[in-house]
Amino acid sequence: MTGVEHEPANERYAYSRTALARLALSDELRELADRAAAGVPTTNDMWAQPGEVVGDALDLVHQAQEALVRAVIYERQKHTSWEAIGEQLNMKRQSAHEKYRDAVAEWQLALQEPHYPAPSGAPVRGLRLHEAAYAPTTAGARLDAWVHEHIPAQRETEHPVTGHLPALSTAEEMVQVLDALNHLYGDSRTPPDPKARARVIERKAALLDRIAVEQGRPEAAQQAEEARALAAQLHAEAAQAPD
Repeated sequence: MTGVEHEPANERYAYSRTALARLALSDELRELADRAAAGVPTTNDMWAQPGEVVGDALDLVHQAQEALVRAVIYERQKHTSWEAIGEQLNMKRQSAHEKYRDAVAEWQLALQEPHYPAPSGAPVRGLRLHEAAYAPTTAGARLDAWVHEHIPAQRETEHPVTGHLPALSTAEEMVQVLDALNHLYGDSRTPPDPKARARVIERKAALLDRIAVEQGRPEAAQQAEEARALAAQLHAEAAQAPD
């Protein structure tokens, strides 16, 4: 995780949510593998404190547990049932749901709100969304390179991680846009930020433009124009709002 608030050009919107979940899982597994490999050499054993190796092994268990959480999130993003997940965990459906539902809910929230609320006076906000999902292009390139370096059998595969991620369909992208709009209106007591709403509307306009071209639907082009006009109006409102 990182405390940097910079948005990497909203690149995650070009990825399906399943792909983002898989990248987060892959990144956790890479971290686990690196940390486990660091414990293989014996060169530093003579300087280890009593019990230190046990502590290192326990850290690996915690890292593996985080990878397990990411695996559950990935499976749920693929619409795998809690029953199937529970079967793999040797527990009942309800037990699996109760154990991991908060993590899945936090993932869904992070997709809409990638940063935590800023503490009073803090210059930046902490990152709620997993870093690999927040900057998937950078993370994917790093993971591809890691696989080439550490797994000889995959060296002939050009993109062993990013080349097999589930693609973002037009339908899913529209669902993402609508989910984002619904999220903005989730709190009836607080009107949505016009700047945030404008950004989502602009995404909707770009998507409608693509639908108009790819599917030959002139009404989508008209809807895109209307969406852009609304976005411009919202930007104007945001500019006039007091700081």
